[in-house]
Amino acid sequence: MMQLFNKCVRFVAKQDARLLEEMLEIQELQAHEILGTTVVSLISTGSERGGYMDYNDNMAYPQVTGYAAILQAIEIGKDVTSIRKGALFFADSPHHLYAVLKEENILPIPEKLTPEQAVFCRFPAVSMSSLIPMKIRPTEPVLVTGLGLIGLMCGQILQNFGYPVWCIDPVQKRRETAKKCGLLHVVANSKDIPQLIGSFGAALECSGDELATYDCADSLRQGGELFLVGVPWRKSTEVDGHSLLLKIFYGFLHVHSGWEWNLPRKSVEFLPDSNRNSLEKALQWISEGRIITEGIYRKVSPEDCSSVYQEIGEDRLQDNDTCVIFDWRDM
Repeated sequence: MMQLFNKCVRFVAKQDARLLEEMLEIQELQAHEILGTTVVSLISTGSERGGYMDYNDNMAYPQVTGYAAILQAIEIGKDVTSIRKGALFFADSPHHLYAVLKEENILPIPEKLTPEQAVFCRFPAVSMSSLIPMKIRPTEPVLVTGLGLIGLMCGQILQNFGYPVWCIDPVQKRRETAKKCGLLHVVANSKDIPQLIGSFGAALECSGDELATYDCADSLRQGGELFLVGVPWRKSTEVDGHSLLLKIFYGFLHVHSGWEWNLPRKSVEFLPDSNRNSLEKALQWISEGRIITEGIYRKVSPEDCSSVYQEIGEDRLQDNDTCVIFDWRDM
């Protein structure tokens, strides 16, 4: 039996994040299991912010958090074939120093990518779940609202597919970051593009804000598609839903959940689209420089988790940081 002192980021109470030490006991690695040590893990400023803030007061504590990490294999089961000992891989693992994972749930990363680059593959995959079933073609313009991490990735992959993309965010530093990442059309609000209102074939709402959803509905052509990618963690307006229902009904709009698990985890015969395929495509585009990740994050020690989550919860990330990466290498 192997015993390891595992360091883990936990939400121990509402708006209270701490780095805890827990004992990890491993009887014996199964044939297709991998013991990995985390190199970097990326904080989701959407889902994890919602968990940290607990807007609806329904969380159970202590709360495990985190779902994007690059790990190094330190022990592998006897039948593991996809990676060798010492190799790096991606997994939707929590913010833990050590983790035991099944081989089928990990993704080897290209050697040319740094861990800091590769860990971003998780986030383009979120909006890929909306893009794959989208019916409109790249001959029509597409709208993205909200340029947090998910919206920033969404805009880039839409451009990679050839769509004319317009992105909206009221925060100037987010707009500046989006332009640095190669997004061509970035504005503060829909009033800046009056000539396009009513002509978008699809809108992907990535902020989770109700008023942004209304804005998307106003911007769509008749029969357009609206994807709700951002999680509506909290109520942010007193505006009722009647006018939105009218827009949907008389605009013949198609409204879709942007929940990323609309796609299966893995491909099967006749159903090639999957979350894993989306991750692999994201890794490819990051490797080719078609998804930009440099200059959009800050690295910190997991020991600083309390202050970092407070920053995220209060929406005051520094400078042009879109997100924060935990660097576990000194742990």
